[in-house]
Amino acid sequence: MNVFHGSKKHFFIILAVFTAIVCAFVGIVWWCGRAYARVTLPQKYWLLVRDCEDSTAAAIIGNTYLSGGAGYLIETGGKQSVVIACYYSEVSAESVRRSMEGKGIETHIVKRAPSDFTLSGNSSSYKERIIENAETADTCAKILYDTANNLERTAISQEEARAAVRGVVSSLHGLQEGNTDRCFSQWNTALLLAERKGIEIANGIIFAKDLRYLQVQLCISISNTGDYF
Repeated sequence: MNVFHGSKKHFFIILAVFTAIVCAFVGIVWWCGRAYARVTLPQKYWLLVRDCEDSTAAAIIGNTYLSGGAGYLIETGGKQSVVIACYYSEVSAESVRRSMEGKGIETHIVKRAPSDFTLSGNSSSYKERIIENAETADTCAKILYDTANNLERTAISQEEARAAVRGVVSSLHGLQEGNTDRCFSQWNTALLLAERKGIEIANGIIFAKDLRYLQVQLCISISNTGDYF
């Protein structure tokens, strides 16, 4: 009888421990599923674009690039467009649009901004880090915008422009090094592509159109932030 009761007691102890482990695991899973954070980013961009078809995209990209524009291909609502430049206010974009219209060049404005998105589980703890990433990338884009305009006006030298691009490259690289969690993997890929473009630009003669291309690349990535997380 003692042996039986001892075995029975041992069984209930094991069962209790197992139940406690299962409850703890379920609790952790429930808590991670419950943890969430809504991310709202304030960045807004106004893209001056020319519409194109598949058959004309290459020609319009080439013409835009040769005339000093970004020449960056995007798709909006199933339609392709070539970005000439990116502005930080609708007033600035509209002013340039009217100027180009006066020259017989038909363009229109496309507004791009990141949509709100939700982080869940462990990723929710990186909300502030993501916001800081977007702010830094946006600052880099604005540096490129200003550098392109100054270079075009011959207000800065090639070396000054190169220093600005290298500063942007360094910032983009630093962001990637700090984004160690796997939830940043897709965003880091976007940053890496921009970093590589920056290195390519810095290693040659710097043209305003190349700076505008990289600026647009960064702004598009920022406006798509929610897709990366």
